[in-house]
Amino acid sequence: MEQIKDLVAEAVGKEMELFKREIASLRDETQKLKRENSELREMVKHLEAAVDETEQYSRYNDVSWHNPDIISPRLEQLAREGVILEQNYVLPLCTPSRSGLMTGRYPFHLGRQHNVLFGTQPTGLTLNHTLLPELLQEAGYSTHMVGKWHLGFCAPEYLPQARGFQSFLGYWQGAEDYYNHTEAIGDSVTLDFWDGEKSAPELSGVYSAELYGDRAESLIREHDQQSPMFLYLAMQNVHMPLQVPQRYEDMYPSVRNADRRTFSGMVTALDDAVGKVVDALKEVGMYNNTVIVFMGDNGGLPHAGGNNYPLRGTKGTLWEGGTRTPAFVHSPLLAASNYSNYRLVHITDWLPTLLRVAGAGGGLDGDGFDQWDSIASNAPSARSEMVYNIDDFGITFQAALRDGDLKLVWGQNQVNSHWYPVPESATPPPQLADPDDTLGYSAHLFNITADPTEREDLAARLPGEVTRLQARVKQLMKTEVPADFPPGDDAGHPVDGVWTTGWCEAH
Repeated sequence: MEQIKDLVAEAVGKEMELFKREIASLRDETQKLKRENSELREMVKHLEAAVDETEQYSRYNDVSWHNPDIISPRLEQLAREGVILEQNYVLPLCTPSRSGLMTGRYPFHLGRQHNVLFGTQPTGLTLNHTLLPELLQEAGYSTHMVGKWHLGFCAPEYLPQARGFQSFLGYWQGAEDYYNHTEAIGDSVTLDFWDGEKSAPELSGVYSAELYGDRAESLIREHDQQSPMFLYLAMQNVHMPLQVPQRYEDMYPSVRNADRRTFSGMVTALDDAVGKVVDALKEVGMYNNTVIVFMGDNGGLPHAGGNNYPLRGTKGTLWEGGTRTPAFVHSPLLAASNYSNYRLVHITDWLPTLLRVAGAGGGLDGDGFDQWDSIASNAPSARSEMVYNIDDFGITFQAALRDGDLKLVWGQNQVNSHWYPVPESATPPPQLADPDDTLGYSAHLFNITADPTEREDLAARLPGEVTRLQARVKQLMKTEVPADFPPGDDAGHPVDGVWTTGWCEAH
């Protein structure tokens, strides 16, 4: 306990030193910030908001500002010249994360808390809530999406074009080939690539990061700057399958592990695509009124090339490695920049935050908080509590809750619960179905400020805190919407080698 106290004191001391350096300048700039906020409201009608969400596995140890072995110079420049968010949290899987991003609500309040959506499931993100692009469109924004959707497609009402996006290039499901944009189902190959509502087989053969970068660039160059723009760029990189043009893989000759070498090249390909977008913003004169948000949507899988070390756990878990991902905000509109922000931010916060920046307002009736002041000027976080997830579908029970410095992990959290360094040999890391039976069906307590790698379980020492946080989880469960996870429907199988819509009833 004394060691933990010392670690807490050290962490607090570092924060205090940061505050001392900043407080004098913040006092002097108070009036200036007020004027800038007023100016921001005037500028907002010309504001372009771009969200880059790196796909599935580019996680804590997979970006160059956390790991110098990764080559991502454009991303790192944006991050270091902006605000690096070191306590950015998402859900442990992509469909739940995207649901939270688009609605500003916890997935357990949407029925999207359990697993990802699969191709023949007759459901999608509930129609009971208005999504971020719809709200921005109502505020006068043109809205465009490029990349991965994964929020349902069985009915036309679930598609991106029906949920607020005026244009869409990308795929509906969770994973596919990077070149031919198909998914292997048994012995068949099925196309899942769409330009608007039409399938786009003519784009086969082009690496997706190049396609998406080109489309984003075209949208920016062709945009009428008399109106503002929202671009949601949900890149496929660096999801499985591990594929990248050879020139990117060749940039990592010292990486002996084949999966890690390919994966690292995929990060660099992503970096080039983002650089293309930023160059276009600058060349057409939109950059100065742009807010760029970059984030990962869940933790990485070490056996698929990704890495979360030194954080614990992987994608699909409620440990920090499954839920704490790289993120930054870059914009000339930031009152403070060139620093790392350690304030608590959750993916549900982006809807109210972006609405505030866009001058649209609202979005505060869900679970998210407006974090613009915290991000733009290093003010305290608007939240002190955060639900990692609550999932009690079927025989499952997994829950995790953050309250201040404390984190409760409760339930079936044995699988993928270790710490996985970057593999140093050509031998692939073991598959991660390695349940730690010593964890059991139990509760674990950590001081995340002092122990972000979750190595010191405090549950036995602080049973009162465990009981208090468990009571809070039980209280939250009373507001839970039952998981919407139906069995597959044969009507959803592909037709003539193409996924289709219109075979289920939207709800």
